[in-house]
Amino acid sequence: MRTCLACTCAFALVANAARAQSNTEAGIRAVLSGDGQTAVRILQPLADDEAHPDPVAQFFLALAFEAKPPVGYSAQACGLFLRAARQVSPFAEQSAALAFAIRQELGDRMCVADEHWQGGPPQSFVLGPGHRVVFADTSVTVTYRGEDQRTAMIMSPDGDLKIAYTPVDVTRPAIARRHFFQWFGWMPDSAAGSSSWTLGWSLIEVVGDRWIHLVYEKFQVSQGATRPASKDLSSFVRIRVNASGEAEYEITGGPEARTAVIAWQGQR
Repeated sequence: MRTCLACTCAFALVANAARAQSNTEAGIRAVLSGDGQTAVRILQPLADDEAHPDPVAQFFLALAFEAKPPVGYSAQACGLFLRAARQVSPFAEQSAALAFAIRQELGDRMCVADEHWQGGPPQSFVLGPGHRVVFADTSVTVTYRGEDQRTAMIMSPDGDLKIAYTPVDVTRPAIARRHFFQWFGWMPDSAAGSSSWTLGWSLIEVVGDRWIHLVYEKFQVSQGATRPASKDLSSFVRIRVNASGEAEYEITGGPEARTAVIAWQGQR
């Protein structure tokens, strides 16, 4: 598909460059030259403008994302093509066709025009200047130094998954701020309508542009067609700095209470 997209991109630039705004045209040229970082930097603010989203920018930004190898970027491209297709533009028809083609590969749940998180807007956490994490139902995106690293995943719509961000300042094995995320809540054990629910906890660390899964724990299992009531994370686990200056977690609930140092993931 990517060869066809490159041909479409080149043809569209020749046919429509005169119609594009100067910033959009600069982004288009970055796409054609293979400079994905510049293309994203120029086109993404234009594509995501809530008041006046630019469908031309959406179309070419989708081409830039589709050229990246991970499936997460194909899903992101599909959503952008869908958004571009619903506006009047020279690329509406091409956008609809390309969105359909990607959707055939990935499935409907991985191709969405407007991302959400469990029925609401995506959840965004700022870790520092130019460093943030955005959670959506189909992906987690880490932005670091102008680059996006996107991990595709599908969250069950029937779950009750909460996100907690816990920055921790450690002194060992190096002086640093470590960025931990915890996922906690009830999830169905199978498809929608499951009669079994698991109260689970995951610990993840973000280091630069890396999304690192560290620990997963099952605290409880409940039987029944209705999702159990929400639980308080602090009743089950704590993240803290120990007396030696290292990050550690303490599990106080569930079948196995324990305390463990969180292995260092960064560079010394």
